[in-house]
Amino acid sequence: MSDTGSNTHEPGDNRARWEARYLDRGSELDRVASTWIVERSVALPEGAVVLDVAGGTGRNAAPVARSGRVVVLADFVEQAVAAAVRRHPRILGVVADAGALPFRAAAFDAVIVVSYLDRSAFKVFAALLKPGGTLLYETFTRAHIEVVARGRARGPTNPAYLLEPGELSRLVAPLELQEHEERLVVDEAGERHVARVMARRA
Repeated sequence: MSDTGSNTHEPGDNRARWEARYLDRGSELDRVASTWIVERSVALPEGAVVLDVAGGTGRNAAPVARSGRVVVLADFVEQAVAAAVRRHPRILGVVADAGALPFRAAAFDAVIVVSYLDRSAFKVFAALLKPGGTLLYETFTRAHIEVVARGRARGPTNPAYLLEPGELSRLVAPLELQEHEERLVVDEAGERHVARVMARRA
């Protein structure tokens, strides 16, 4: 069975439960990055400063940092952040809840968010981007419930944390939509139904 989505952070998650999970599961470090997110991140200008929201142990941050970008990884689990910063010297860790990020406006060239959904945070993500900055977002849609039911993946099954069809492209407004897709993805990171967007701050 794929481990896709097994570290999905949901708003209101219990901090102690996640701290225990990261202490008990070294396998979190073995999870594979999203190819789509990494390919678009490494196309950013070298030296770009990228924020990875709810980044866990850095599965996406590590390949982006290795490509020459600086990644600020924010997660609310201290053990996860500590593991992430050990992966590469260009990963800077911040222990913070994704709903209360301690950064000034227009601080980042890009914001990446994977397997995390808090609909109220999209205005914050947009505000954190510099003019011309890019939001890269990938998370589960309601169709993912069927993948979980087949035993092909883990992930949220509460509809509150799953996107409706077409919802993600609406949530990123007023950012300018550059790419958008919703489909079943099967890659090294596993099998999952996701929506993805790349959107730009004008």
